[in-house]
Amino acid sequence: MKTETNDPWCETAVRTPVNDNAPNDRFEDSFLDNHRRLSDSEQYLQKLYSRLRVLQGGTTKKDLVTSLSVAKEDSIARLITSGNNPQSEEEAELATNPLIRHIAPHLQALTASELIHLLKADVLQATTEAEQQPNITEELQTNQLSTEHTSKSKDNN
Repeated sequence: MKTETNDPWCETAVRTPVNDNAPNDRFEDSFLDNHRRLSDSEQYLQKLYSRLRVLQGGTTKKDLVTSLSVAKEDSIARLITSGNNPQSEEEAELATNPLIRHIAPHLQALTASELIHLLKADVLQATTEAEQQPNITEELQTNQLSTEHTSKSKDNN
């Protein structure tokens, strides 16, 4: 312990002897001579002790199982009473590419119904189909001619 204290507000050092043998239940820099407890200190201490008992007691397996069952029942009740219909396949969210979503958000579908509209507006697909359309009609015409030719040859025999 200190044997002497200095007064910081005075220019000269004041030496006050400190008795190390006497019990001291105060702070060294206390400004109050008489110590009084606050009116709610007992309640505060009781609350702290109850928290300590809870922490020291821990949780048992039975407590854990009951809390999980209560949480399960609450979530089931919430699902039943929420009234939200489960999302259809068209409204289910699709996996999105964050880079494409950042660069061209108008080209990134969030749901399947949006994807259908984007595919309808796909220019590359439209041009590919337009190029393939004459080929398909030619193939259909050749198939029809060949079937007519084979049917006529069978009729002539």
